[in-house]
Amino acid sequence: MDDARVIEVNSAFDDESVYALAEADIRRLFPNRSVTKVLLISPPDLDQSLFDFSTAHRGRYWNYPPYGFGVIASHLRNEGIAVEILNLNNLMLSRARATDGVDLFDYVKILQLAIADAIEELEPDLVGVTCMFSQTHQSMLDVCDYVKTLRETLPIAVGGVHVTSTYADEQTRKTLLLDLQKIDLLFCYEADLSFLDFLRVVNGWEELDRLCQIVFIGSEPKICFSHRRTPEPNDLNIVPAHDLMLSSELSQNGKIGGFYSFLKPDARMTTLLSNRGCRAQCTFCSVRNFNGVGVRRRSVQSVIDELLELKNEHGVEHVMWLDDDFLYDARESLHLFNEMIKHDVGLTWDCTNGVIAASCTEEVIRAAAESGCIGLNVGMESGNSGILKYIRKPGTIKNFLAAAEVLRNVERINARVFLMIGFPGETYNQIKDTIDLSWEMGLDWYNVTILQPLPNTPIFDEMVADGLIGGINFIDMRYNSGSAGKHRKQAEKTRDPLAADFKSAFEDVDMNTVPDQAELDNIWAYMNFHLNFKRLFLENRPAKLVQQFRYVDNIARLVAPNNAFATYFTGYLGYRTRGNVDPEIIRQLESIIDVSPYWRQRCQEFQLLPDDLKTVNFDHHRRDLTPTGELLGGRS
Repeated sequence: MDDARVIEVNSAFDDESVYALAEADIRRLFPNRSVTKVLLISPPDLDQSLFDFSTAHRGRYWNYPPYGFGVIASHLRNEGIAVEILNLNNLMLSRARATDGVDLFDYVKILQLAIADAIEELEPDLVGVTCMFSQTHQSMLDVCDYVKTLRETLPIAVGGVHVTSTYADEQTRKTLLLDLQKIDLLFCYEADLSFLDFLRVVNGWEELDRLCQIVFIGSEPKICFSHRRTPEPNDLNIVPAHDLMLSSELSQNGKIGGFYSFLKPDARMTTLLSNRGCRAQCTFCSVRNFNGVGVRRRSVQSVIDELLELKNEHGVEHVMWLDDDFLYDARESLHLFNEMIKHDVGLTWDCTNGVIAASCTEEVIRAAAESGCIGLNVGMESGNSGILKYIRKPGTIKNFLAAAEVLRNVERINARVFLMIGFPGETYNQIKDTIDLSWEMGLDWYNVTILQPLPNTPIFDEMVADGLIGGINFIDMRYNSGSAGKHRKQAEKTRDPLAADFKSAFEDVDMNTVPDQAELDNIWAYMNFHLNFKRLFLENRPAKLVQQFRYVDNIARLVAPNNAFATYFTGYLGYRTRGNVDPEIIRQLESIIDVSPYWRQRCQEFQLLPDDLKTVNFDHHRRDLTPTGELLGGRS
């Protein structure tokens, strides 16, 4: 397959022969020139090779609603087109939760039966399949392959962030098209309007020149209508089909956002989007390329309507904002928060996706707390000014410290920070700046990842050009942390990366050198331990101790039950908040140490022993800590 065989059509193109080719392909795919029923399939996040039954059985995997499909479904309903959403990720997780053992769980059978039943019941004229993340690439292909096995002539369209990014980037386009040889159509970018326009063309309601953001990949030559029709603010004022998205049941089968441990175990959670885009230009992020420049907002009334529907019709109690720049406009943010209070929405909410530090003013953050905010992540990435400039981060050291001061004073909000290491050319010294600034900020938790360059981002193209990225493997393009991350998969096969020998990560090294991959893994573990776990000995605020106990207890019991650090600190925080240590936690720590020589060595090395929990004597740890500069000597 040759990329040169793709004919590019933009808005100024009026070659009738190209439109004739598109017309011929439409007639081939839809001989009756009619689409009245559409099946939208959201694949499992992970294909069979990556899916871990025990993680799913514990309810540990993410289970986000297919929000984009919900928006498209509402548009289709308004057009009189019948539509169903098959959420295979939720189905797979619900079956895993209800199955007693892995021997009784058949991933492929569940997948195939669900697809076959949905097609037989709806008899769709078109199937749409979405793919948000690179890690879902193979899962998307498996779904499409099985649809074609059932109905060879049934047209399939794919879309989503991953598909868009890999098609848009010249480095990955050829690999993607090779993988999609059985697929008929590819929709790029936000497809709310372009997908609807395509169906109108097929149904004879619009002319061919209405086509945009679509690639006819099943034709020869392939035709790409590349001009974009980006939804404007008024187009965004539509409530997605939460009934088809199964929003009321998702959090019973998996997790949504990073703050679920602060809610009751059976709390109903889902997601909501109030704006699209981001003001930032971070080189490692594809949001700007996908959504375009700037931020487009829904009306506050539209958002309130959706919140009230979620509460009153679906029993939702908590929402996670999907926005990439939620606090973009302070005035609009305050308006939204005030309206939430005025209408007695009564939902709690979080910003797991992160907010920009400069937006965290005292007025905005206090209003956020009053309207129900329980947690947010600050996108910092680096504490080194040179790296911040290199990755075009919209933040300065001053911004981060100012945001931290505001957030420390609003204890109701659990404030965490996104950190990233492993940028091209980043030295030990520059990573040290990130560690020291994080320590000085004194926020609640630091989510550390190692850079994973993604297609259609400036840093990906730069690293390809510099020879830092070789062959394209979509499965490996996933973050190191999280339930499906590389570190998690490694831990399932061998041991938790925090059990590695990371104590000397910064000893006997030239601080001006760039760490290699193995050294980055050690630095990752070092940062997680020192910035998160060990720093808990310094916390004395009652509200924060309760938050940290709930979060670490969740790690020890659900996320990583074999993690000795999480188990030890669950016992410690249990004592600080309840006055006692759960005997089961002591037994769990003793079992981990007994079974794992790696954890035994780490616990002895850092003196995190079961005897501490039995005697509830932790004074020796507190004496070893100082409020600032404990790690590497403080910021210079």
